Amino acid sequence: MSGVVVGAVVLLAAVVATGVVVVLRRRSWPETPAFARPRPAHSPGGLTADPNAGFFTDRGFLFRKRHFFVGTGCPPTLVVDFPSLDVSQREQPVRIARQGIRVWWWFDGEFYREAAGLGTDDVVAWVRERDRRQRARQERARLLAAAEESLRKRDNG
Repeated sequence: MSGVVVGAVVLLAAVVATGVVVVLRRRSWPETPAFARPRPAHSPGGLTADPNAGFFTDRGFLFRKRHFFVGTGCPPTLVVDFPSLDVSQREQPVRIARQGIRVWWWFDGEFYREAAGLGTDDVVAWVRERDRRQRARQERARLLAAAEESLRKRDNG
């Protein structure tokens, strides 16, 4: 009979301890910045850069180091395997978080969000196309500046 009582006391202590851990973890969760408060997605859209997105580290329950991701419309999300994601994102897009239909990707040091259900290959294609357009705009601006300078020299000379 005393074995049953001891077992019940141990079980009760375990349940209480689990509840205490859950409460302490919730209280140690970081605040959600205003830009990160969830908001409805208007329509599925392509990939867009998220300038507010990033990681932060804090010390949580028992001072264990935790990594959180936060982005526009994405409250702090615990990232379990930050070091391996940091390495992977240099070669291929890594999905970091999901909030409703929105997904945040980390690729080549930048953060992107989308609501179109893109896959890894789609993200690479979107980013590469954006980079090509940006390079073309820069080249066009350089050519126009050189042409204007040439015309100025011709008119003044």
